[in-house]
Amino acid sequence: MRKILLPALLAGLATPTMAEAAGPADAPLAAFGEHLHDPERQRDMALMLQAMTEVLLDMPIGPLAEAAADMAGEEARRIDPDMTLRQMTPEADRIGEEVARNVPRAMQAAGSMAESLAAMTPLLREMAERFREAMPERD
Repeated sequence: MRKILLPALLAGLATPTMAEAAGPADAPLAAFGEHLHDPERQRDMALMLQAMTEVLLDMPIGPLAEAAADMAGEEARRIDPDMTLRQMTPEADRIGEEVARNVPRAMQAAGSMAESLAAMTPLLREMAERFREAMPERD
C-alpha cells in the first residue's frame, strides 16, 4: 500500500489544483504546509487519487508489459491483452478506498514536515553562514 500511496501523493501534488494552492514557486514552506493541512484540499486530493487508482486498475496491462520488455531488451511473456491489474490482484477492489482513506493522513504529515522545515530554515541559514565563515579560504 505504501508503495502505491507515496508516488500517487507526489503525482497529485503536481496537479494544477495543488500547484495553485501552493502559489508561486517561491511560496514559503509554511504556507504550503497550511494548504496540506486544509481538510477540503485533503478530501479533494483523496477523491482525485481514488479515481485515478480505479482507472489505473482497469487499464489493460498487456501493452504495458510488452513495452517494459522491449525497453529491457527482453522477450515479453504472453499476457492476455485485455487482462487488467484488478483482475490479477485479488485485493485490488479495496486499493482505491485505502488510498482515499490514507491520503489525508499523508497530507497532514507532509504539511507538518513542511511547516517544521519552514521553522528550521532560519537556523539552517545561520548554520550555513557559520560554516562559510569557519571554512578556510580556497586557493
